[in-house]
Amino acid sequence: MDIRFLRTLIAVADQGSFAAAANAVGISPSAVSMQIKALEDYLAAEIFDRTHRPPTLNTKGLTLLPTARKIVNLHDNLRDVAASSNEWSGRLRVGVIPTALSSFVPAALAGLNVAHPLIETQIVTGMNTPLFQLLKSAELDAAVIGQPPRLPSNLIWNAIGEEPICVIARADLVEDDAATLLRSQPYIKLVRGAWQLRLIDEQLARLSIAPHAIMQLDSIEAVALMVYHGLGVSIVPQRLVEPLLKFPLRWVPFGEPPLTRTLGLVCHRGSPMFHLVQALLAQILATIGGRNLSGSRLAANS
Repeated sequence: MDIRFLRTLIAVADQGSFAAAANAVGISPSAVSMQIKALEDYLAAEIFDRTHRPPTLNTKGLTLLPTARKIVNLHDNLRDVAASSNEWSGRLRVGVIPTALSSFVPAALAGLNVAHPLIETQIVTGMNTPLFQLLKSAELDAAVIGQPPRLPSNLIWNAIGEEPICVIARADLVEDDAATLLRSQPYIKLVRGAWQLRLIDEQLARLSIAPHAIMQLDSIEAVALMVYHGLGVSIVPQRLVEPLLKFPLRWVPFGEPPLTRTLGLVCHRGSPMFHLVQALLAQILATIGGRNLSGSRLAANS
């Protein structure tokens, strides 16, 4: 079996049709059909339902797909596995939550590129939970995420820093505490980050605060812009490194005691990419400039 057949299968699943997959992998639609047929012959099983147009993966195909992804990932990592741990080269797949991607991660990646230009970094952005799942399924080498509630024994947590969770409001509002702001002003809810949302909702319930939500947004920048224009208040994390888009707002600690979220870099224990992840962590800690937590060095690769 040719590894290209599995790449084509994954492309069809991701792109939704044979024609779109052909564009994605750079071959003709007829070549896609031939490769899929060759794969089915090798497996002695049909993996597409051709009664639909375009054909769709049947139950066998859907069951096969995760294994196909793992095989392709293992194939692509052969060069990295063969490299010595002293060689600062290879492909590093990193998941990053949006708030980190719009603050300290770009500078850290630039520093990594200068220090180790042969490291190829591939970035996948998403929320905590999806990135954590990709990491557990070995589709990522590392992820910059909020601290998960539970960590499997095959993963290593490396704390980067703590971000206060604050109520943000216009600077000219006279209210000076979080509870009063939330009770007196319309509430603009940030609806992303399940772990963070759970913390905030639990704290609101504990304080018997039921803010009047007027909108729900999935971008901190959009929330900050709404607050800046006086449309309400919100609860968001205060980032370790401020983004370029910055508004003059009041930041009031939220919760009793004040809530924080811990960001960190998670990686696989015993991974051949461990030394590359270590290099990335060093650049992140240098970027945030001393605001990292104690114990934020990578644990032993064992």
